[in-house]
Amino acid sequence: MGLILLAQDAAARLSYEAHSLKDGSKFIMVSGQFEADDDLALFRNEVLSSHAFSVSFFSGGGNVYKAMEFGRLIRSLGLQTVAARGSECASACSLSFLGGVTRYAEPGAIGVHKSSFSDTSGMNVEDAVAAVQQQTADVISYMNEMGVDPSLLQLALKYDSNDIRYLSSSEMTRFRVTTVSFQEVHESEVESSSGKAQAPIADGRITSKTLSKKPPLLQVPVPRNGIVQDDSGSALLKAGRDIRSKTIAAFANGSELQIFKSTGDWYRVLIGKKNRLYAPNVGMGA
Repeated sequence: MGLILLAQDAAARLSYEAHSLKDGSKFIMVSGQFEADDDLALFRNEVLSSHAFSVSFFSGGGNVYKAMEFGRLIRSLGLQTVAARGSECASACSLSFLGGVTRYAEPGAIGVHKSSFSDTSGMNVEDAVAAVQQQTADVISYMNEMGVDPSLLQLALKYDSNDIRYLSSSEMTRFRVTTVSFQEVHESEVESSSGKAQAPIADGRITSKTLSKKPPLLQVPVPRNGIVQDDSGSALLKAGRDIRSKTIAAFANGSELQIFKSTGDWYRVLIGKKNRLYAPNVGMGA
């Protein structure tokens, strides 16, 4: 069984579009269907070039393994995920949503159901059962990795692949689908009168919500752990926030670090004994 696979009506392949909020911060709208051969480097490049901090979705699902790969990429880039009820993140898309370092969704914005298994056609019964069991185990492992209660899978299995179950706010809190509850944000609305922030909707336009200017509930906490992750294979550690400043060291991809602060296009980090020096944030993942 497993959680959510192909949407009944095939949608377009994944596409990524950067948008700006009124406070100047950026988010990426991910639209379309997850396919096994999607090139996720296109998403990574869009995030790095736009300096986006958040991801939203308009997707009815697709390939489970590609969705989990996408979620892991979201996590490695240290991004938040946001799901608005006016758009859809259902089926395999919900797995990608779980990749957010912090996650917020409006009630009814996340949909789950039982997977369909078109890949098992032509298999004998024994091999088909083994494939189903393997995918189920992989989804459970992924949920654990993302800090989500795997019992969410039990709820999903109650709904056939041609049906959908949209999660309530309390269910998302109980299963740890979200790290920030709708109730918390609603209370923040009541308490704050400092201004309005924005939330993405289905077509990438912006709709106003009465939230604080920069809602602290949705910010990635610092300090946080991370790894070096750069297309060149390594990242330079600088003495100051200037590419022309003295290079202290170069650290290969996979090197562990601690991020103390993000300032513009730079992180202030600790790598080994190199305390609180600067590195360009395009080379780091949380």
